[in-house]
Amino acid sequence: MTIAPKYLFALISLLLVFRFHGDAQVPTPTPVPTEQPIKVTTEEVKLNVAAQSAGGKLITDLKPDDLLIVEEGTPQTIISLRQVPANIVVLLDTGGGMSFVKSLALTRLTAKILVNGFQVDDKVAVIQYYDKVERISDWTNDHASLFASLDKKLYSGNRSRFTDALNASVDLFVSQPIENRHLVIISDGLDSVADDAALSNAYQNVLAANITTHVISYTQLEQQAGKKASQRITLGKGDTKPRVPKEIYDSWVNSLPIRERQKANLEAMNEAQRIISVNIDNEQIRLIRQRREAWLKSEDQMRALADDTGGMFHAPEEIETMWSFALEIANTIDSQYVVTYTPTKPFSTSPPGENRKVIVSTHRDGVHIRARQKLVLNTKFR
Repeated sequence: MTIAPKYLFALISLLLVFRFHGDAQVPTPTPVPTEQPIKVTTEEVKLNVAAQSAGGKLITDLKPDDLLIVEEGTPQTIISLRQVPANIVVLLDTGGGMSFVKSLALTRLTAKILVNGFQVDDKVAVIQYYDKVERISDWTNDHASLFASLDKKLYSGNRSRFTDALNASVDLFVSQPIENRHLVIISDGLDSVADDAALSNAYQNVLAANITTHVISYTQLEQQAGKKASQRITLGKGDTKPRVPKEIYDSWVNSLPIRERQKANLEAMNEAQRIISVNIDNEQIRLIRQRREAWLKSEDQMRALADDTGGMFHAPEEIETMWSFALEIANTIDSQYVVTYTPTKPFSTSPPGENRKVIVSTHRDGVHIRARQKLVLNTKFR
């Protein structure tokens, strides 16, 4: 059927009227207000805790009720106590100029013994520092790979960037869980580049990052060797040179009317001369004595860092004991508990950088607890 144009226009107009009328009948929905999520910030403190018997045996059955945590004089409620694999940075000093004992070979061997003592679930990264700071191994639990890096990638230099290396270690932990963090330092603690303020700030960064720090220090070994090297007068040991040349002595003593025993005594006296050495290099003596003072200072600083973070500090007086200390540190790291509590005084009420004193003790008889003694509030590392 064909519709005439005049009727077609009328029909379209009518349909449009119905369309607009129908749209007007549909109610406009009322917007439903969107409920904003409530943000709840849970502040938790996680502490590494090592428990040992009086005889040094590691305690493997520690329970939350065995511990008492006091923060700034206020007892805290423990939320959890558990053991988790460790995240460990090994920091190796391979530079530093004037050294009498520290060497690349000794540092490498000590690091290998340390790494060999870690559990297979532990993640380990290795940093060396000398004229620059280098990561020689990223996070891994492959001991063979770590040994290969220690064999092939360690280098020595004349300068020591200890401060930069500490900060690099803290940065390396950012990608790892905050639980069970450990830093093991094999060093004499000297820095030939940064000033005291920068070094102090680096120590604070380690504290704020919740890193338990352990130190195997060269300081005692270096001080002993430096003390001997800075002496002006040195006596030789043993029979080094006869007082009277042997041919002259024999001719003389044989002419004397004395017994064979007396001759033997005289010969022993003649052969027992000790050579005396005199050091006249005043500048060398002055530099060595300055170095010895620097080692004493760095030893105090590293010991304080280990104590504040709940770690172990060793400054052996014999080289062989470095290796037994390395094994002891590895065993202690793998016996750590992670204790969690919510502080009664929230971090948000304190200024950044505030220090809080923490004491962790136990009710169990004959058990010794090692844990950090200081919290540094810094949200950058949490």
